[in-house]
Amino acid sequence: MIRAPRAVARALRHASTQATAVSSVKFNPVKFQKEDVEKVMAELPEFNFYEIKEGSPNPYKEVTLDRSILLETPKPVLSAPKAEFSQLENGLKIVSIDKQGLTARLGLFVNAGSRFENSSNFGVSDMVSMMGYTSTAHLSHLRTVKTLEQLGSNASSSCKAGREEIAYNVDVLREYVPLVIPLMVGNVLFPRLLPWEVKSAQKKVKEGKEALLKDPAAMVSDLLHKAAFCNNTLGFSTTASERSISYFTPETVRSYMLDHFAPERMVMVGVNVSHEELTKWVSRSFADYNAIPLKKREEVKAVYTGGDVRVEGNTDLCHVAIGFESVPFSQKELATVGVLKTILGGGSATSSIGSGLSSRLATQVVKQNPYVESVSAFNTSYSDSGIFGVYGVAQGNKAGEMCMSIAKSLKSLTSVSKDELSKAKAMLKGQLLRSLDDDAALLQDIGSQIMVSGTYGSPADFAKLVDGVSEAEVASVAKKLLSSRPSVAAYGNTCTVPHYAEMEAAMKA
Repeated sequence: MIRAPRAVARALRHASTQATAVSSVKFNPVKFQKEDVEKVMAELPEFNFYEIKEGSPNPYKEVTLDRSILLETPKPVLSAPKAEFSQLENGLKIVSIDKQGLTARLGLFVNAGSRFENSSNFGVSDMVSMMGYTSTAHLSHLRTVKTLEQLGSNASSSCKAGREEIAYNVDVLREYVPLVIPLMVGNVLFPRLLPWEVKSAQKKVKEGKEALLKDPAAMVSDLLHKAAFCNNTLGFSTTASERSISYFTPETVRSYMLDHFAPERMVMVGVNVSHEELTKWVSRSFADYNAIPLKKREEVKAVYTGGDVRVEGNTDLCHVAIGFESVPFSQKELATVGVLKTILGGGSATSSIGSGLSSRLATQVVKQNPYVESVSAFNTSYSDSGIFGVYGVAQGNKAGEMCMSIAKSLKSLTSVSKDELSKAKAMLKGQLLRSLDDDAALLQDIGSQIMVSGTYGSPADFAKLVDGVSEAEVASVAKKLLSSRPSVAAYGNTCTVPHYAEMEAAMKA
């Protein structure tokens, strides 16, 4: 997805860290075991679901920050983080990286995004996400919410539908991981989908559509996918429309889950959690229940069409994205595409030192036009296709000039100097390695890779592939990208955006 200008750098970094897995990974098999319930309950951390804490005076009120308040100072466990892999006998994959952090991040990914919808249930993946963390066979909606509140996770719990996945996420103190895992699994194993809760969630459809209209960057991303993959797979919106309310029923949601929510299509990912603990509690959450059986589904390949979509919006600015078909996830050429994206770079009217002031888009677009607010290159790869391009924001009456400048910069990608390539590779590797500090991005990256390809390539692995990118490869991949039909999406004040044919001609290499 294309993000708003302030968040573009983070989003694009994540798109690049969807690295080619340089080697296959081995999943350690985990068998279900019959355990004594009392012994299992004894392992749970102390927690009172109904506790109302009384206020008490702060015993450390007069203690200064240079004094330790710990009676026994724990010794740190120094060990290098490493990815560990397991697979339950029902097919669910488990991956974790323990960075010794105090807050564990958990993500349950299901390969069931909007690309698997059809004309009879458009928007159903968004409906499933709206029903996340509602009543299950074990917990009512109220008790689920109160439990997350008691654990301090109510603000960080989310369920979001993407184009290829639905992701359930929870952040919690690592000692409470055994309490959160069964709660997460309950959403996919035995949701109740009560009629009154489904009806109450229907208002979220309208709210989601209104939120999309107020977020120009998200709107442009949605329009760009519709233009690039017209009426097929990746072109289907991740946001349900108001016309879908008529079939927003428990039966529609349950039918979709029965078709796609088999454990073979799921990945549980944990960051800052012991792999042994994660595997043990995920296994226990599934052991005594019959999961949804795997159903064969038609794997429809994404067909890139290219095209032009424009929507007038209530803003004086014009938000434009110009894209081409990119390489799919898990292909070696993705490293070269990442280098091309870095060469283009980005910038804004308020860019500071160190934010890519020497990149092509900064020098050829932003510095040449005072009416350009921001511009940035992006690449988003999926299992069988992707989109590479540039997203820009400018004053509506000057959007045409920005579009033609962007087209010129894209066309010039077939020619890259040795020094420019060397600089771009160094910058990209730095971004990749720094992304290891972002737990949320790391969680998403692992989940996406394992779910789509069954393997995982770390940012360090991808950095090695970047080292091998040559000038010839850059020129070859650039020509391949530019050979596809452009996709153009514009939102806001689009009165000066050039005709599609004019921009297509301007980018012919």
